[in-house]
Amino acid sequence: MKANIKIALVLLSLSFSAQAQVSDFEVEWGEKIAVKKMVVADILYAGNQTEFYAVNQSLRVFKGQTFLEKYNGLQKTVSKEIGNEYERGGDFSAYRISELKGNLYALKSIGTKESVSLSVQGIDQKTLEFSGTEDMIYNFKLSKGRKNTLGEYTKAVSFDENRVAYIIEHPGDVESKAIYTVKVFDHNYELLWKTKYTQSYERGLSSIESVNVSDDGKVYMLTKVRKDRKESERGERNYEYFINVVSENGLETKEKLQLKDNFILDLELNIANNGGLMCGGFYSKEGYRSDGVFFMQLDSKDFSVKSESLKEFELDFITDGMTKVSKAITKNRSKKGKEVGLTNVEFRNFIVKEDGGAILVGEYVNIYTTYTTNGDGTTSSTTYYNYDDIYVISINDDGGIEWAKKIRKKQQSTNDNGRFSSFFLVVNHNKLHFIFNDNKENEGVQNAQDILKYNLRIKGSVLMAVSIDSEGKYSREALVVPEKGEKMRLRPKSCEQISDDEFILFSVSKKYNKFARVKVK
Repeated sequence: MKANIKIALVLLSLSFSAQAQVSDFEVEWGEKIAVKKMVVADILYAGNQTEFYAVNQSLRVFKGQTFLEKYNGLQKTVSKEIGNEYERGGDFSAYRISELKGNLYALKSIGTKESVSLSVQGIDQKTLEFSGTEDMIYNFKLSKGRKNTLGEYTKAVSFDENRVAYIIEHPGDVESKAIYTVKVFDHNYELLWKTKYTQSYERGLSSIESVNVSDDGKVYMLTKVRKDRKESERGERNYEYFINVVSENGLETKEKLQLKDNFILDLELNIANNGGLMCGGFYSKEGYRSDGVFFMQLDSKDFSVKSESLKEFELDFITDGMTKVSKAITKNRSKKGKEVGLTNVEFRNFIVKEDGGAILVGEYVNIYTTYTTNGDGTTSSTTYYNYDDIYVISINDDGGIEWAKKIRKKQQSTNDNGRFSSFFLVVNHNKLHFIFNDNKENEGVQNAQDILKYNLRIKGSVLMAVSIDSEGKYSREALVVPEKGEKMRLRPKSCEQISDDEFILFSVSKKYNKFARVKVK
C-alpha cells in the first residue's frame, strides 16, 4: 500500500473533537545507519505489518549506487543493489520500485539519444531478486530536433489496487497535436486493454495535471490547456481545465471545468466512494492570488454538476501570522477593494472522507534564486527554499465548506533542494497528523505571532506533530521530546504510512541515519 503524497486513504467520520497529545504516539527508533552519502528515497509496504522495504540511494547522480532493502521490524534482513546508471551524455538506465496489491515490481526506464522505453518485472520479496518475464510498457523511437519532446508517462492506481493505468505521451514536435496511448493493467500487470487517441490541442500548450482510474478501469485525465501567447490578451485568463475520460474504446468525452467568473488556480480530481467524481482546489477572482477554495461533485456519466461550493478566505485567515506592518498593509488594500488573497499556495492532498466529504490540504512554497557579482566579475547564486504555512479545509458530504484552518510553519533553507522541508501527513481514523521539522521553541505554541522560524539546522530541531480534529482544533506537540530525543531531521519525502495506526519515519543527523516505527495509540 503505497500512500504517496496524494493520499488515497479514507478518513472516517471525524465525529469527535478531542485533541491529540504527544502521548498518543509510541516511537521506537532503529539502530544507527552509517551515512556514507546515502539517503532513503522511498519506503514501500506490501501488507506484512512487521516488514517494509526501502530504496536507499547515493547522493551522487553519476556512478552512484542504489539498493533495495528489506526490514523486519527495524532490522535490515536483505539488501540488493539495483543497477541505476546515468551518463553525462544524457543516456540513463534507472529503476523505480512499485507496490501493487501486496506485490513488488521493478519499473525500468531506459533513455538514449535514439529511444526511450519502460518495462516492468516482478520482485521476489524473500530474496529481492527480479523474477518472471520483463514486459514492455512502451518503447519509442526518438526523432531528431530541438523542438521535439521525449515522451513521458503518468501513472494512476485505483483505490482497491486492482487496476493500474499508464498514460503515455508519444514523442513529437511541440507544435504537433498531443498523442497518447493509454494502457490499463490488473494487479498482476496483465494488460486488460489499451487505446490510442489524439488530443485536439498542441502538446506544447497542454499538460496532464492528475490522473485517476476507477475500480472498473475507466481513466479520468485532468488536463490544463494554455492559449498561445499570440492569441491571448493581457490580463485575460490564458488557460482552461478539461476532464478527459478514456476507456478501451478511446476518448469517450472531454468536459470543461469552469467556476463562473472566477479563475481556477490549482485543483485535483478524485473518485468518490459512490463512483462519482469530485474536484476541489483554490480559486482567484483576478487570476493571481488564492482568494478561497472551491469544491464540486460531478455525475460520472454526464458530468453535470451535482453540487458546487466556494468559500472565500476571511481577512483574519489571510492575515493570521503576519507582522503588524504586513497586516496593516493587507487590511488597507482590502478596504480599497484590491486583491489580498494568499500567494504561493501549492495543492498537496485531496483526502476523501467516508461520509462523502473531503479534506483539502495546501502549503505555502516560495523558491527563488538571487545572483551576486564580485569585484572580479565572478557571479555566484543562492537558491532560497521557503516552506511555510499549511492550509487545511474541511468539506462536508453536501459539498459545503465547513472550515478552513492555517497551521503556522516557517521553514527556510538555502541551496539544499528543500530536502528537509515540507511535512509528512498521517491519516489516522478520525484525525490528521502533520509531522515536520520545527524549532523546538514552537512546541505547544498556538498564537501564530509567536511561531519562530526554523532554519533546518539540527541544533534546536525537533520532530513536531500537529494533530487536527473534525472541528479544526489542533495541538502542537513534539513527536520526539527534545530532552530524550535524537538530534534528527525528518526527510518528509522518505516517510510512509503502513497501516491505519502505524507509520515509518526516516531521519538524518550529521553522523548517521535512522528509521523509526511510530504507532498511534
